Amino acid sequence: MLTFLHISDTHISADPERHPAQHPNRGVESLLKTIDGLSFPVDFILHTGDVCAEPEAENYHQAREMLDRLEQPLYLLPGNHDSPRMMRDMLADGERRQVLGDDYRIINGYHLITVDISGADDPLTPTLPDGQIDHFAAQLSRTQGAPILVAAHHPFLRTGVPWIDDEARIQNGERLHELLAAQRERVAGVFFGQIHQVVTSFCDGITYNCCPSTWFNFTGYPGMELADADLDTPGGFNLVMIRENRTFVRRYSLPRLTE
Repeated sequence: MLTFLHISDTHISADPERHPAQHPNRGVESLLKTIDGLSFPVDFILHTGDVCAEPEAENYHQAREMLDRLEQPLYLLPGNHDSPRMMRDMLADGERRQVLGDDYRIINGYHLITVDISGADDPLTPTLPDGQIDHFAAQLSRTQGAPILVAAHHPFLRTGVPWIDDEARIQNGERLHELLAAQRERVAGVFFGQIHQVVTSFCDGITYNCCPSTWFNFTGYPGMELADADLDTPGGFNLVMIRENRTFVRRYSLPRLTE
C-alpha cells in the first residue's frame, strides 16, 4: 500500500517581477497550504522537475525556503529548467529531501526508478544515449518481482499533439516503454511533468500520468503545433493511491491565481 502526492513544474523564482500578475511562487504557496490542510497522511511527495524557473542560485535559495515547510519526504527530479548540481548543493537534505538522477529507491516495498534527462543532447527534446537506456534496463532487473514505479520529467510516448511529440518529449522514449511493457504486470504507473496539463494515457498495459503545473497549464489537441495557455484549468497536483494491483489517481485543483 502506497500513498503519495505528484507535483511538477513549480517554476519557483526569486524575481518578484517575473510574471507579477501570476507569479509562480503564488501557486507554490497555495500548494503548501493545501498539503498542510490534508486530512490524511502521505508516504512521500514526488516532484517531477522544473523546480525553479531558471538554474540560478537565488531561485534555489527561494525554493529551499519554501520546500522546507513540507514535512513529508520529498523526491525531486531535475527538469529542463533546472541545474542538477545546484539542486543537489542547495535542496538536498539527507533522507528528508532527495534529488534523484538515474536512480533507484525502495519505498514501502515499491521500487521507484527515475530517469534524468539533464545529461542528454537537448534537455528540451532529449534523446537518451544507449548507455542510459541500458542502465534503466539494469535498474528494472533489480526489482525481482516487486511492483514498479517510474518517474521522469518528460513524457515517453507520442500523443498526436505535435508540440508535445516534437518539442517536449523524450525522442526515443519508446525504447523505455518497450522495457516496461515486458514487465507490465508489475508497473503501477509512470509519472511525469513537463507538458503542464492533466493527462492519463494507457499503452500496452502501462498507465502514464502527468499532473498539472502549480503555476499555469497548456492545452493539447490533435494537430496543435504550438503550445498555448489553458486558461480554464487551474494549477494543481495529483494524489496517487496504490493498493495491491490498483492505482487510483485524483487531481487536486488549487485556487486560481488572480491579480
